[in-house]
Amino acid sequence: MNVLYITVDALRADHVTKSVMPTIHDFANDGLEYTRCYANGPGTPWSFPSLLAGRYSGGTDGFGIPDENDPRPTLAEALNKEGYATAGFTDNRFASSDYNYDRGMESMYDANATSSEKRIKQVVRERLDHDGLLYQSLLRSYHLIDDLLVNVSGRETRFVRAEILVNRLLDWVDNQDEEWFAWLHPMDVHAPYEAPDEYQRKYLDDPVSRRRTQELARKATHHPDELSDDEWKLQRRLYKAECTYLDDQLERLFDSLPKSVLEETLIVFTADHGEMHGEHGLGGHPQQFWEEVIHVPCAISGPDLGTDVIDDQIGLVDLPPTILEALGIDQPTGWDGHNILPTEDGTVDEREHVFVDVKPELDRDHVGVRRADEWKLMRHNEEGEILVNTNDNPKEDPLQDQSNNVSTIYQELSDILDEHLDEMEQRRREDVTGIEDEEMIEDHLRELGYLE
Repeated sequence: MNVLYITVDALRADHVTKSVMPTIHDFANDGLEYTRCYANGPGTPWSFPSLLAGRYSGGTDGFGIPDENDPRPTLAEALNKEGYATAGFTDNRFASSDYNYDRGMESMYDANATSSEKRIKQVVRERLDHDGLLYQSLLRSYHLIDDLLVNVSGRETRFVRAEILVNRLLDWVDNQDEEWFAWLHPMDVHAPYEAPDEYQRKYLDDPVSRRRTQELARKATHHPDELSDDEWKLQRRLYKAECTYLDDQLERLFDSLPKSVLEETLIVFTADHGEMHGEHGLGGHPQQFWEEVIHVPCAISGPDLGTDVIDDQIGLVDLPPTILEALGIDQPTGWDGHNILPTEDGTVDEREHVFVDVKPELDRDHVGVRRADEWKLMRHNEEGEILVNTNDNPKEDPLQDQSNNVSTIYQELSDILDEHLDEMEQRRREDVTGIEDEEMIEDHLRELGYLE
C-alpha cells in the first residue's frame, strides 16, 4: 500500500467546509474524520518533529530534528527501511533539509531552502546596524522587500504554489515501480494570502495586489491593532480564496492518480497549525495556544479503513505511528505517539492530554496542555496562566480564567504539564541536538512571519 501524506501549512480546522474546500470536505466525509485533532506546537518549527518524526519538539535542543546519528528514526526512514520509495515536496524552510527533514527521503524537493533571497537577506542582516535607522526602516517595509525579491525570482507568489508541488509529486509517482511514500506540504494558505485573481474574485469584487497582501500580512502578524474592521474582513476573504485554490489543486492531484493507484493508497490529510484572523486581537499564528492556532483538520482514507466521524481527542504526534499501523509495520522505539485507528468495535485510543511546546529551549512559562474533556491550561509568559474549558468558554475569554476557581483541575494540569517538561529536559540532557545556527534560524523565523 502506498502512502500520500498531506500536511497543509496554516490551515484552520473550521475552513474545511463544503463551500470553501469541497474536495477535502468530501474526502473527510468518505474516510475517517478526526474532529478534535490538535497540533503539538503553534507553528511549523514545533509541529514538524511530531508530523515527520513522531516526537515532541521540546525533547530536542535547537530547531528541527537531529541528524542521521539520532537513534529515533523518522517516519520516512522507517518506511524506507521497509522498501518504500520516499519523497518530500515542500517550500517551508522549517520543514526542509536545512532542518534534517530529508532524513529517509530518497528525493526531496525543497526549492526555497537554499534560495538566492535567503542569501540576500542574510547579507543585509550581517552588514547593517540592527539598531540603525536604515535597518529598522527596512523591517517596517519588509513587505516591499519581499515584493521586490519575488519579482527578481520570477515567481508570482512568495511561496511556490501548490500547482508546482503537485506537478512534481505526480511526475515522481509516475516513475515509481514499487510502493511509495510521498509527503506534500503546500504553503498557499500561509500568509501572505496571494491566491490567483480568479480565486480572489470568488470572495472579492476585485483582486488585490501582491504588495497589498504582503502589507496586510505584516500588519496582521506584528501590528494587529493597526488593522481596521474592513481590513480584517479582507484578510479573512483572502484566506478563503487560498483555501479554495488549494482545494482545487488537491482535487487535481486525486483525479490525476490512476484509480488503481488510489485504491492502494493510504491518504492522510492534516495541517501543521491554524491561523488567527482577529480573535484575541491577533493575526497569523502567534506563539500562543488558542484554539484557532492549535485545532487542525485531520482525515485518513485507505483500503478497508471504512468511514467514521471520530470525536476523540488526538495529537499530530499520533499520525506517524498510525500510518505504520495501517501498513502493518511496528512502531519504532522512542516515538511519542500511538495508533489512533479505530478497533473492530469502533473505539479509539483517545489522547488524554495534548502537549503544546514552543521555543528551541524549554520555557516552563510558555507551554500548554489540553485535556480530553475540553479543559486547557495555557502558560503565555507575560500574560500569565489561563485555565479555560472550551465547552463553557468557546471564545477562550481570558477574563473567565478558572485557575483560581477549579483548583483540583488546575493543579492536575499544572502537574502533568511539569511532568512532561521534566521528561523533555531529561531528553535534552542525553545530548540530542537539532539545528543551532542562530543567524540562519532568525532569518527563517522572520521570513515566515514569526519575527518582524
